[in-house]
Amino acid sequence: MAFDLTIKIGGEGGEGVISAGDFLTESAARAGYYVVNFKSFPAEIKGGYAQSTVRVSDKKLYTTGDGFDILCCFNGEAYEFNRKHLRPGTVLVYDSSDFEPEEHEGVVMYPVPLSHLAKDIMKAYITKNVIALGVLCGLFDIPVQSIKDSIKAKFLRKGQEIIELNYKALETGINYVRENIKKVDGYLFPPAKEPKDVVIMEGNQAIAKGAVVAGCKFYAAYPITPATTVGNYIVEDLIRVGGWLYQAEDEIASLGMALGASFAGVKAMTATSGPGLCLMTEFISYAGMTELPIVIVDVQRVGPATGMPTKHEQGDLYHAIYSGHGEIPRAVLAPTNVEESFYLTVEAFNLAEKYQIPVIVLTDASLSLRAEAFPTPKVKDIMVINRWVYNAEDDPEGKFRRAGRFLRYALFTEDGITPMGVPGDPNAIHAITGLERQENSDPRNRPDIRTWQMDKRFKKMEKLLREDAEKFYEMDAPFEKADIGIISWGLTASATKEAVERLRSKGRKINALYPKLLWPLRVDILENFAKSCRRIIMPESNYSGQLATVLRAETRIRPISYCIYRGEPFIPREIEEFIEYVLENSYIEEGKFTPANLYGEKAYGLI
Repeated sequence: MAFDLTIKIGGEGGEGVISAGDFLTESAARAGYYVVNFKSFPAEIKGGYAQSTVRVSDKKLYTTGDGFDILCCFNGEAYEFNRKHLRPGTVLVYDSSDFEPEEHEGVVMYPVPLSHLAKDIMKAYITKNVIALGVLCGLFDIPVQSIKDSIKAKFLRKGQEIIELNYKALETGINYVRENIKKVDGYLFPPAKEPKDVVIMEGNQAIAKGAVVAGCKFYAAYPITPATTVGNYIVEDLIRVGGWLYQAEDEIASLGMALGASFAGVKAMTATSGPGLCLMTEFISYAGMTELPIVIVDVQRVGPATGMPTKHEQGDLYHAIYSGHGEIPRAVLAPTNVEESFYLTVEAFNLAEKYQIPVIVLTDASLSLRAEAFPTPKVKDIMVINRWVYNAEDDPEGKFRRAGRFLRYALFTEDGITPMGVPGDPNAIHAITGLERQENSDPRNRPDIRTWQMDKRFKKMEKLLREDAEKFYEMDAPFEKADIGIISWGLTASATKEAVERLRSKGRKINALYPKLLWPLRVDILENFAKSCRRIIMPESNYSGQLATVLRAETRIRPISYCIYRGEPFIPREIEEFIEYVLENSYIEEGKFTPANLYGEKAYGLI
């Protein structure tokens, strides 16, 4: 029987809830298991409800599932948030020195005075989270040595005294269970296996690592939740490779600086969230006009305005695709998990460098914090593309020079791509103003030049779609004619994959398509997929069903939208049950649905 266990830890921000989940995640990976960690916390610096959900299995995981098997509450607030999700067969571990829960039929409850043990026994309240880990180890046979290895790795820089303090806290929790609790539930962590060759990363960390592997040497950004940690993670690696990180005075300046670095011949990136992406809009247009390669990471959060800064949403797609004055070529990519956050960042740089365009990577608050163990990347095998830099020796016929001037924006090339000049090269002198221009970069307002230059820029998109787009469409369509086809993007695709597996195990004919390139669109791939399905469903974490709306405009597909916008990701059960609902109602061909209008007060949620 497959091992699959989900542990959820809830408490107050500042109590070490997130750290406890991180320790569990690392421990599971060290023990040779698949693991996914979902974290959520408030926008306040300290206080408010925070939670970490860790799912461990001996089979590949897409999400943390529909709920939890074990709930560990550091305080009464965590219990109140989660009491509706307690069901027969689940286990509640709670701080009995803080609150007493009501009885729940079929729920096993273990009272542990966590606060008392931390304050009065350890004399250090800060150790409460590690004491709780000890309790979980004692109750569920979580490998203690794996936890100790994680503690040592985290606190090595702080010295042996801090490591020993945490070891003692861990033993305090274990001993409390041994002396005071009689185990009556059936949950046990299996013995540790041979460790896999994996790395454990958060989403933003994977983006940072991917950027450096791609050759990024310059990063500029203004701090904004939840994108700030991209810079935190990338800085040390940038220093190692001789790169630069600069904290700009605002988001406009950060993209301007990154574009300046790109003009100087350096691969550059910035990261922001929705409000910052709005401020960058003029410079995004400028990047398209000047044909400067640039990667922009948008870690989406709940909007509009300040919204909920630490919460999940997929609400920036319209802005990523359409924002800007006038029309420019651009590409928009969206990873579905942490591993793809690494590899798609490399691909973003490759597209930017090859086609000399802005590339936007759309991730989100939940994916930015989500931790996964995935196979260690073989960096030497990763293809990295560098820009075409002009070299006069390679141009003996003067194809890109006329009257002694470098033709940076030469017309009538087959694919619209022309060599870039590096400042300081006397054979490649040119300007990069935002004005329309002739081939040698001098500004011009002539109708024919305007038409030719627009055609030149958009030829690159035709080449991108022809040569590089297909690999970004993950097709899972085993049925020649499926009852339902589901198209899903971003983190929502992870929940969709698990829902599709469940439905197929019931005999349902479900085809799935997971596009990672959201712009430009390979219309033929999308429409051919739709032809293999009787109806198309598209789940999205936004109000209007943004990708579904784009597909209605760009293709002949008429999907059924299923939308949530509560600040939490989908859970697999929501998508599974909605597909069942559509299958049972043959009249539903198009429209928009939400969990609230289907289930009312029974609508699901993670928190």
